[in-house]
Amino acid sequence: MKWKIILILGLWSLFLIKTIAQPDALPNCVENAESHYAQQNYVIALKMYNSCFKTFPPNYSCNLIPYGICAQKSGDFKKAKEIFLHLEELNTDSVSCTFAKSLATIYETENNIPKAIKYYRLLTQKFPENGIYFRKLGQLNLEVGEVFDAFPNFLKSYAINDKDVFAIQGIAEILLANNEYGQVDSLLNKAIDYDEENYTLNLLKARSKYKQKQYDSTAVVLHRLSKITTLNNYYNKMLGYSFLQVDSLDKAILYLERSLVDERNPENALYYLATAYEKKEDTEMAIYYFERTIEAGISKNQSIYHKNLGRIFDKSNKTKEAIKQYEAAYRYSEDPLMLFYLARASDVYYKDKKIAMRYYDRYSKSKHDNVEYKKYAIDRRRYLKEQQHLSK
Repeated sequence: MKWKIILILGLWSLFLIKTIAQPDALPNCVENAESHYAQQNYVIALKMYNSCFKTFPPNYSCNLIPYGICAQKSGDFKKAKEIFLHLEELNTDSVSCTFAKSLATIYETENNIPKAIKYYRLLTQKFPENGIYFRKLGQLNLEVGEVFDAFPNFLKSYAINDKDVFAIQGIAEILLANNEYGQVDSLLNKAIDYDEENYTLNLLKARSKYKQKQYDSTAVVLHRLSKITTLNNYYNKMLGYSFLQVDSLDKAILYLERSLVDERNPENALYYLATAYEKKEDTEMAIYYFERTIEAGISKNQSIYHKNLGRIFDKSNKTKEAIKQYEAAYRYSEDPLMLFYLARASDVYYKDKKIAMRYYDRYSKSKHDNVEYKKYAIDRRRYLKEQQHLSK
């Protein structure tokens, strides 16, 4: 009996010791987690925080900030949002607004743009001297098409820090979309004077010059960039087309061919290449690229491709092939000019002039406004008809 009493008292003592020790256990547990947090061992720290607060629900909010950051850094956004939304409810983090900073970043990463905008807007109100928050808000506004909200936010960011490339880019993109070329060029020239090797700013300048059809300036900017980095297909095509417009044909061909590497929509580049080779009077290559353009063609420009290919065949005395192309061009567009081209080609190719006469007649009755062509068609049809009567 005595031993039973001693055993019961011992067990009761252990229970009391464990119960008394519990209040000190939470700070020790959190202290270990915070040690790993300080060393940026976020995954380990998060596991320790989870274990701590599973056993000891947090009674003071200061521990929640590193806990939430560990969850965020570890990619556990569900846990992080839970913690930071709780902090927002407690309203104990109003000075540093850590909850808003983290929630804005998390929602942006998750592509939950409306909620990201909510918290970035809160940050701009809390920290109006921080241009980054205005810039981030502008970028998100622009992403969802809210241009009228995006522009003033970019301007505020730029006013705070006129070296912020992202703010400059945002302003320039909006100005370019509205064809405000003078303002774009002024903005970019100032920025490039400060950082002349900035790739993003120079590409924006090239786009501005290209939209203004200043192809020589576009070529200068992009050609310089091509020597120090690899242009993507879009800018290779832009550079090639610019060289084409200033009759630098070999360079145009070089960059247009580069733009075709793994290109899913090669139609325009192929057409420009065909045009470049035609200008070089390389008929074989011009025909090759016009045929490839037609194969790749998905746009309403098919009639143009067939017409140009027909013209090349015509000049090369390949009249039969020219007729096929003019017929295709007319099928796509019903352009009455194709009737005139078909009449002339048929006049040359067929001994029986009835086909040519029909095309001349159809063209002369069309609404095409070329007076000289109309006169020629009427006179030529009359002549052929007279010759037909004389031969009977």
